[in-house]
Amino acid sequence: MTSTAAPADLLEREQALQTLQNAVASAHRGRGCTVLVTGEAGIGKSCLLRQLVRNLDNRELVLWGSCDDLFSPRPLGPLRDMAPKLGEALLELLDSGAPATRLFTALHELLDRSLRPAVLVFEDVHWADEASLDLIRYLGRRINGLPCAMLLSYRDDEVGEQHPLNHVLADLAPHDLSRLSLAPLSPAAVGLLAVQAGRPAAGLHAATGGNPFYVTEVLGSGVCDAEQGVPSSVRDAVRARLSRLDAEEREVLDRLSLIPGPIPLWLLSAWLPPELLAALDRCAARGLLRLQDGALSFRHVLARRATADSVAPLKRAAWHAQLAGLLAAPPAGVPAVALPQRLHHALQAGDAAQVLALAPRAAREAAAVGAHREAAKHLDCALRFAAQASAEQLASLFESWSYEAGLSVIDARVIDARHQAVELWQTLGRRDKVGHNLRWLSRLSWYQGDGELAGRYAERAVAVLEGAPACAELAWAYAARAQLFMLQDHTDAAIEWGQRAIVLAQRLDEAEVLCHALNSVGTAELFSGREGGQAKLAHSLQLALLHGFDEQAARVYSNTSEHAVVFRNYARAEPLLLAGIAFDRQHDLDAWTHYLEGWLAELRMQQGRLAEAESIALAVLAVPRLTAIMRLPALTVLARVRMRRAAADAGELLQQALAVALGTGETQRIVPVVTAMAEQHWLDGSLPACRAALAHLQGRDTVGVIAWAAGELAVWQRRAGHGAWPGSSGAAPWDLELQGDAAAAAAAWSELGAPCEAALALLQAAIEGGREQGAEALARALQQFESVGHARGAARVRRLARELGLRAALPGLQRGRYLSARLHRYGLTAREQQMLALIAQGLRNTDISQQLGLSRRTVEHHVSALLAKLAVRDRNHALELARREGLLPPP
Repeated sequence: MTSTAAPADLLEREQALQTLQNAVASAHRGRGCTVLVTGEAGIGKSCLLRQLVRNLDNRELVLWGSCDDLFSPRPLGPLRDMAPKLGEALLELLDSGAPATRLFTALHELLDRSLRPAVLVFEDVHWADEASLDLIRYLGRRINGLPCAMLLSYRDDEVGEQHPLNHVLADLAPHDLSRLSLAPLSPAAVGLLAVQAGRPAAGLHAATGGNPFYVTEVLGSGVCDAEQGVPSSVRDAVRARLSRLDAEEREVLDRLSLIPGPIPLWLLSAWLPPELLAALDRCAARGLLRLQDGALSFRHVLARRATADSVAPLKRAAWHAQLAGLLAAPPAGVPAVALPQRLHHALQAGDAAQVLALAPRAAREAAAVGAHREAAKHLDCALRFAAQASAEQLASLFESWSYEAGLSVIDARVIDARHQAVELWQTLGRRDKVGHNLRWLSRLSWYQGDGELAGRYAERAVAVLEGAPACAELAWAYAARAQLFMLQDHTDAAIEWGQRAIVLAQRLDEAEVLCHALNSVGTAELFSGREGGQAKLAHSLQLALLHGFDEQAARVYSNTSEHAVVFRNYARAEPLLLAGIAFDRQHDLDAWTHYLEGWLAELRMQQGRLAEAESIALAVLAVPRLTAIMRLPALTVLARVRMRRAAADAGELLQQALAVALGTGETQRIVPVVTAMAEQHWLDGSLPACRAALAHLQGRDTVGVIAWAAGELAVWQRRAGHGAWPGSSGAAPWDLELQGDAAAAAAAWSELGAPCEAALALLQAAIEGGREQGAEALARALQQFESVGHARGAARVRRLARELGLRAALPGLQRGRYLSARLHRYGLTAREQQMLALIAQGLRNTDISQQLGLSRRTVEHHVSALLAKLAVRDRNHALELARREGLLPPP
């Protein structure tokens, strides 16, 4: 029987094909783009892409890669499929296990220098490994400047909200991204196919939903008479077709159905008995199998799965064992089979020895290119056979799995694996390994927000390792203690432990430990106002960039940015934050990016740009799987902004932030939440509740708290009626209020560019001035509160004015030239919103100048202000943000 698949797959696809051809044409013009080809299984995605390739005229470089339907797919499987067309240099990088950053950069350079525009097809990316998703993210973020059309096919009904692919797509520039969703065939098209196959059409569309593959299988099954009914599923249709095959043909399909993906011809020759080779040809002639690029495969994965489901379990296990043996020793001249493929068959065969041997190797290979989720899956396979593993094997598996899995999510199982490793290494007498895992337990506890437990594990790690010969793990343990003390504002202890780490790291020539310890010591010195801190941080950054320690570099950017924000050095904070976010994005350090974005939200809040701060914080908190520490800056900002804007959920958000902050044990994270709660109750007129909020810091060591935090606490104690915080001196604006001159403090805050703090100080001046002297301060406070959208503060001013009989002295609601900026989420003026709309039309500064009759310098000023408010580097990123946030007017 001749298959009718091709007509079914291509019916009613003319418009979709034209969209893909337009993407290729754009690549020819040097403007790359990404097209998502989506739809359910069997809808015709692959057939559409193959038709596009057939229509090309060899002026393009076509690179086609498929993602694997394996238990854990090959790392960078699609890139490995593409590599033969990309030259020996890239192949060598892949074979040598080069880091993902080198591979991605090399591919980018090849595409950029190519004389022909490239058409990159990533097929079935719902199965993509983590490294391939990272590659898609890397290229997608840079696609605009490449002569390249990147086409991604996937089943959107299998990509749920938490699927990793969704997170990747959210990171791509929306103006370079389009979606092509393939619809089912219409009843008319299904009827046409039935007529062509000589079958009745009654009930066919209803039973298949117009899915081209289902239609083809039902028509091919011969069971489509209206009275007999049609198969209820594709499995039934496939089985109906299989039932008409002879025994040899059926065995061929049963055997091949156990091999996901293309099957190389050498494997067919080695595995199939001679009497089945003729049956193989008959199956291909029937259209059940497809030969392409020297490999055989089922016409569709659904057909392969339906066939495999019908194979008896014992026979399936025996055949998997045979395949595992053959793949372990390919013939001379045949490249070694990918470890995930070998592991897949060993696992299905239940071969414990092979799984325990292959899984760690496959995990190391996956981790080397950044496929950490796949590495964790490989190790999880081995842990299924824990009873057959030696104690040393099992300890290594636990610690390796905990590391790889913990890069995605830190949960109870990740932590328990470290405990299991500690117990096993203790039994084996490996103090170095025990210390190594105790240090990791400290780190995991800190990430989860449990600072006290983190400290205990760090102490134990040092105690265990100091009894063994000096090693890198001891240097790391010293560095871990230094970091924890630095985070808790215990400056002397942080410097002491950091110096120990520095000395030992230099002796052992451990560059990354040295980089880490310099960062912690430098940060402790910087925040405490001691000399040398900035120099140590600069040295740490230099080492990080020299050796490619990207996360250590991200720590330097984070700590220096935080310092500038905390110390209200806004002129320095802005460029530092933007530089840090740009570095993190460039190196795809997404968790660090979101952490710094939380601090950008803090900066915007301090600058009085509450709507923008709220928007940034919400975007961070929408990111799944961020640890407590990475989420806390954004959560704290959101809670305080919602409180200031008098939102109904402000109290709940403040309690959430307080619970996380208290768990860290770090005063630097507790103070902002506690003072936000104090501000809420003070503005609501409840001094007892204000004092209760501040009581969360009672009994905590605040000796090392930096001047700005100490001053803030002292001021809120005074406002709450407690007097100054004991032993604190505060920073300049806080000191002025503590000395009884709240009006001078308000002026100092205004000069720094902190309008919310200025308004709060004016309100305090009005309270202290009473009816006789408070009228002017109340009027100015109301103007400040309303100008930034601080609704709770404005309400408090009006209540106090009524109480003092000064209501008539207050102005009405502010309006005027900058009302649009106060109402806009990002604080954009009407002119800046106009600039954004014109940029979206593709106009350059010169064009805008001519259209609006403004000087070019004036336009440049407005565009620069626009980019600064949106916290983006250039016009492209501004448009990306604007489209994502819905800031552009409808066309």
